[in-house]
Amino acid sequence: MDDLIRKRRNPAHQMTAKGRAIEEESFRIVDEEAGPHGFSELEWPVVRRMIHATADFEYKEITRFRPGAVEAGLRALMAGARILVDARMIACGLNPERLRLFGNEVVELLSHPEVVARAQATGGTRAEAAVAYAEEKGLLEGAIVGVGNAPTFLLALVEAIGRGARPALVLGMPVGFVNVLEAKQALMAAPVPWIVTLGRKGGSTLVVAALHALLRLAADGGVDTSRAFREG
Repeated sequence: MDDLIRKRRNPAHQMTAKGRAIEEESFRIVDEEAGPHGFSELEWPVVRRMIHATADFEYKEITRFRPGAVEAGLRALMAGARILVDARMIACGLNPERLRLFGNEVVELLSHPEVVARAQATGGTRAEAAVAYAEEKGLLEGAIVGVGNAPTFLLALVEAIGRGARPALVLGMPVGFVNVLEAKQALMAAPVPWIVTLGRKGGSTLVVAALHALLRLAADGGVDTSRAFREG
């Protein structure tokens, strides 16, 4: 009973009993309809929440993890790592109470005056300029980087990694048609932990879902408690 009370007060879980019941029933349905899979106990909660957020079971087939990526992300979150994102939609979608659990700051730079000025001066994209600014300011080091919108952001990030930048985890999930496949392939060859959605699919919603899954895992000590909650 004490464990259930603790979970109910945990900001990584739904606030109300009805909200928790709906979410956990949704997870049960996803588990049932998804069927067998080859993901680890830490990877599946991330994929499951991505499916939950989109009602798209194809993410079971197209989501890839570098070995140890979830563990790296959990360590970073629990150490208070910043979360650098390529779109305001991601920043707006993240739950503030969950971010406060470990003091994770969300940084979105595309509207930063220096980034805008750099993009205008170079003729490049704001996404490219944002990565260059983040690299110069040391914001990439040890950060969790979520890319759900701009392939140019991800390509620029991989170039920065090639120069020695070391984010703790990269969520490479840009959506679109131009440079999307190339950006994801480049990330999968980079020497950093990553989670990728293959092909053209992705988006800010997927990054938010993955981050919320990681935050819940971190809050629960790295253990997926949804099954225990349902059985309790």
